Amino acid sequence: MIDLHSHILYDLDDGAGTLDEALAMGRIAAADGIRVIAATPHSPGSTAHRHYDPAIIQQRLHTLNTALMAEGVQLEVVAGTEIFYDGDVLDRLKRGALLPYGRSRAILLELPYGAIPPLLDTALFNLQIAGYRIVLAHPERIADVQHDPNRLLPLIERGVLMQLTAEALTGEQGARMQTLSETLLTHSMVHLLASDAHGLPPRRPPLLAAAHARAIELIGAVAANHLLTSIPAAILHDQPLRLPPAQPVAQHSRRWRG
Repeated sequence: MIDLHSHILYDLDDGAGTLDEALAMGRIAAADGIRVIAATPHSPGSTAHRHYDPAIIQQRLHTLNTALMAEGVQLEVVAGTEIFYDGDVLDRLKRGALLPYGRSRAILLELPYGAIPPLLDTALFNLQIAGYRIVLAHPERIADVQHDPNRLLPLIERGVLMQLTAEALTGEQGARMQTLSETLLTHSMVHLLASDAHGLPPRRPPLLAAAHARAIELIGAVAANHLLTSIPAAILHDQPLRLPPAQPVAQHSRRWRG
């Protein structure tokens, strides 16, 4: 499995605090069946950001991968960033101040949880024209989407990929979040599952197997496997994707609203 959202790099944000904790997270991930994990520290602008420097990120990636290899842990850590949305994203990417996934032209974008920004469509267009593929982090947390998941449809239609958090699907984040996550998944509004790991239990660990099993129950093994293997692999290697069209959610099926 490939996990494209984690905070496994140490002393950068609200994720792993030390190399030892990062190594322990790596052992958990590998034991769960994860073979590649993207380190996506929070960018400047996020309230969880502490330190962000591409050179430091690359240095710590090398240190962590070397330590994992020395222990025989079958896990590769690749670079990335959880980029907090603002009007300066494209400029910072062009300057190398923000890292995309590995050597790809794909980025992980985080939106404010309250509402989808009014000028988002223009920003996405500019990023795509510049050659970037956009993965939207945990859309299930956005209030607009919780109120009406069909708000994601225009974004999906323009090629934005949706990353669902594993724990949201398996119920660790509550029944309402699980119901919404299941609705997004069964309506083809989810393109990949990721852990968004932040540490060791009881903090959110890098685990995907349980979410994979739940996805198999909901959409079948072939579609579920795509979420954790072929789609994230295509993202990392800038390969084309053929995705099923998203289906609108009927009003009467929005069961998570209180």
